[in-house]
Amino acid sequence: MKKILTYIACIASLSFGGCDLNLEPETSATFDHFFYEERDCDALLRQMEADFRMIWSAVTQQEHMGIKTDRVYNAPDIERVRSLDPIFFINRNKQQQWNGYYNVIVNTHLMTENLYKAQLEKSRENFYLGQSYFMRGACYFWLARTWGDAVIVKSSMYTDRYAKSPASEVLDTAIANLQRAYQLLPNHQNLKDVNGNTLISKQYGSKGSAAALLAHLYAWKGSIQDNDEDLRTAIHWADRLIEPEYQDSVGVYALADNAEEVVQNVMSRNSNEGILEIEINYSDASSWGYFFPGSYFISYPVLRNSGKGDITSVTYGLRRATVLDMYEEGDQRRESFFYALDSTDMNSADLAYLYKWREPRYETSVGWITFTGMDCNRILIRLADIYLLRAECEAKLGMTTQAENDLNAIRGRRGATLYPGGTNDNGGADLQYSIFLERERELLFEGHRYYDAIRNGYYGPHNPHPGVLPEAFDNLTDKEIQDGAIYLPIPETAFNNNDLMLQNIYWQSKMR
Repeated sequence: MKKILTYIACIASLSFGGCDLNLEPETSATFDHFFYEERDCDALLRQMEADFRMIWSAVTQQEHMGIKTDRVYNAPDIERVRSLDPIFFINRNKQQQWNGYYNVIVNTHLMTENLYKAQLEKSRENFYLGQSYFMRGACYFWLARTWGDAVIVKSSMYTDRYAKSPASEVLDTAIANLQRAYQLLPNHQNLKDVNGNTLISKQYGSKGSAAALLAHLYAWKGSIQDNDEDLRTAIHWADRLIEPEYQDSVGVYALADNAEEVVQNVMSRNSNEGILEIEINYSDASSWGYFFPGSYFISYPVLRNSGKGDITSVTYGLRRATVLDMYEEGDQRRESFFYALDSTDMNSADLAYLYKWREPRYETSVGWITFTGMDCNRILIRLADIYLLRAECEAKLGMTTQAENDLNAIRGRRGATLYPGGTNDNGGADLQYSIFLERERELLFEGHRYYDAIRNGYYGPHNPHPGVLPEAFDNLTDKEIQDGAIYLPIPETAFNNNDLMLQNIYWQSKMR
């Protein structure tokens, strides 16, 4: 079975780049025998979940582009990423790869094409189909946000050349798969494994996580394509997670009551606010020290044997003045997200000490103790994110009262002044920007900020708020944006033995 699963993964790699193994293809008869019972389906699902976890347990280049920071220390590659340095991005060894997403997608096709052979009960068949459509839709969404135009897979066994499809079609493919997942899957509280046990992990697809991804998908699509109907549909899916009348079918999610609860429970794992999380298990992944953006800020007092002055050698840093400007007095996040923020003598660098994640994990060996990363899940989507995403869409549609209510649902629970009385609200002159700033404060270093900036148009020559992203993004022209500058270059490995593959126009111009 291990050989079969390895071969399956390499089908995607051979088509999209990255597989160096030399395997003989298994026959169709081998696959027939593999799908005889549910445990075979469960084995493939576990492989898919492991691959799914792997691709989301790393900080992406776009997340680095979007990080709010005052400094980058001793990290030249990160500086090149943030400055859109073409020499960096055309180096195949530096490019972000997409074959991991396609490994998952190909396996989801293998599941949906062969599941009928196991002759499962309808509820179990729906579970495996739903998980497959969920992961497939999630992967296509990330592909579209990251690379724009991308490949749409035809089947698990198709190994011929592929051409890219337009980003709009990739997004529509993601939507179609997630809508199927939503119809097939139960809510999170009713997910069962192969043995009938309740699945606790929020990495698995459910009605709630499918609805959350659909809300983000439509918000992205409606913003990028300037389509009000898509924004209204985003609100529709956000409603499923927020409004009480949907709890019986979609599941029960609840906002943390205060900022300290966010730190103690939500940022850990499987809280009532968490909707989609990537499981991080350090028994087999001790090298995942930096799997979410906030990892690059953590120092004293979180890390054992670290001192106050060690903050000057951390990759990223926010000035204390920057954080004081972000969070007004009385906002609980000043105390919960940062350590001793109001102290003026922590160190001469005057940097703020991140305290939003507090549980480091260590590996003990003879003679030393090694830091291996933070003891928490990667939180991809939580309910506060959905409230503020709905508020953003409402503001864009002129639904001012509804947007203010959703914005204040978060502010009220954090002790912040209700809109429009906050220090960054400019008397209520720009509700959309105030919502962006609230997402910046609440979802700080969770990986959303680049995509938030792109959805809101905070880049390029018509940017109403320059400086949100690094300077290179404000300097982009309309033509460069149209040609795909906000996306990453297609990785060079995707061109191996594939004369149908075309590079993003913007990056192609940099490779001449």
